[in-house]
Amino acid sequence: MTNTFRVAHRDPRRSAVAPAAALAVVLLSSQAAANPLDPMEDRAARRAAAEALFDEGKWLMVEGRYPEACPKFAESQRLDAGVGTLLNLADCLEKIGRTASAWAEFRAAVYAAREKGQVERETVARERAAALEPKLTRLVITAPWAEKLQNVEIRKDGQVLGRALWGTAVPVDPGKHVVEAQAEGKRPYRVELEVPGGEATRVTTAIPELMDAPQAPPPPPEKPLSNSRASVHKIAGIALGGAGVVSVVAGSVLGMQAIARNGDSAAHCIEGNLCDATGVALRSEARTRGDAATGAILAGVLAAAGGLVLYLTAPEATPARAGVGTVGSGAGLVVGGVF
Repeated sequence: MTNTFRVAHRDPRRSAVAPAAALAVVLLSSQAAANPLDPMEDRAARRAAAEALFDEGKWLMVEGRYPEACPKFAESQRLDAGVGTLLNLADCLEKIGRTASAWAEFRAAVYAAREKGQVERETVARERAAALEPKLTRLVITAPWAEKLQNVEIRKDGQVLGRALWGTAVPVDPGKHVVEAQAEGKRPYRVELEVPGGEATRVTTAIPELMDAPQAPPPPPEKPLSNSRASVHKIAGIALGGAGVVSVVAGSVLGMQAIARNGDSAAHCIEGNLCDATGVALRSEARTRGDAATGAILAGVLAAAGGLVLYLTAPEATPARAGVGTVGSGAGLVVGGVF
């Protein structure tokens, strides 16, 4: 990039040049998106964008809008590195008070200029870096307790600090910085520091030994899963047994009614089975109720026994079904079960 490090004077044409350069960047970007460029065309597009950003950065510097200018130079340098861009970026950073960043960029410009044989720029960069060095603010982060631990990680402003930097006075920009520390099984530590500006300012922060993280409570003992099949079997057994008891009671009532009907027929019968119409009807009814009573009692006994077996053999027994119903016109009960 054919850029120079100098204090630019405002050009009355700048107001037209900067928008035109920005438009050129947009057009080049659109073309690149529509048609993939070969390496030479891509390099030309990057250079054009870098030139546009550099020109805009210089114009913003003339206007005194340094916070806006610095990112322009930084992006221009990323797209197409040049010693002049690097020097302008360092100069811009110094003007906004980021002395450590400016010092680092001037030092980088020294090596870049030396590599390209640009003696004058190398001299300028070295002198500017040397002038800044006494003004640098330095931050020292210590954690002596962590030296013997392997799993401690310390970060400054989100960047991991290697162990070699622990306890070292590292140049930092004045302003707010965040220091964090973490380790497996420990509570994380975080502190925000306000580092003041000023010549040869040195700030030391000691990270306290990390506290143990609270142990997670042991998981609650697993509750035995309720055997739904066993529950169904037991409930079915109880239901079937209950129905059996009901059936036995109903059979007993029917039996007593049969005995009562047979006793009532005695007044209408002579010599045993010689009965009038009323006696015949009473004895027929007594016989029907007696048969129903016998069936109900027998079914009830079987149902009660089946319910008991079903209850005692849960959960291995197959699910049971039970039912209660009537026979005929209500003369008896039928209780059944499958188990």
